[in-house]
Amino acid sequence: MERLTGEARDRVRASSLTLVAALTLVGVAVGLWAVFVGFERTTVVDSEVVAVSEDGRRVTVRYSYGGCQRADGVEAHETEETVVVAASVTERRPLVGQDCQAVGVIAEEEVVLTAPLGDRELRTATP
Repeated sequence: MERLTGEARDRVRASSLTLVAALTLVGVAVGLWAVFVGFERTTVVDSEVVAVSEDGRRVTVRYSYGGCQRADGVEAHETEETVVVAASVTERRPLVGQDCQAVGVIAEEEVVLTAPLGDRELRTATP
């Protein structure tokens, strides 16, 4: 900055201060969002298989979730030997201002397999 003239040096300083102020505001905004709104986190939950269709292409899965969570659905991961079904939920838990209700919701969802179950082992994913 020693080679810059007075006006150019002032512009560089002003730009630097503006950048620092903008980064500070973004940091404060993210911090406030985390404290009062919270970030979402998706997790796999315990589930159980309650039914398999006669043709072996549809599997019904039951799982439960709580007050600060929402159901994300059930996915099937298939190989030649196994089918693993995984139920997942998304949770948003802010640090302050909200208590999660101690209410359990039970959901049943059906997942369609790409190939009939046949002799493959059927398992549920564990968290």
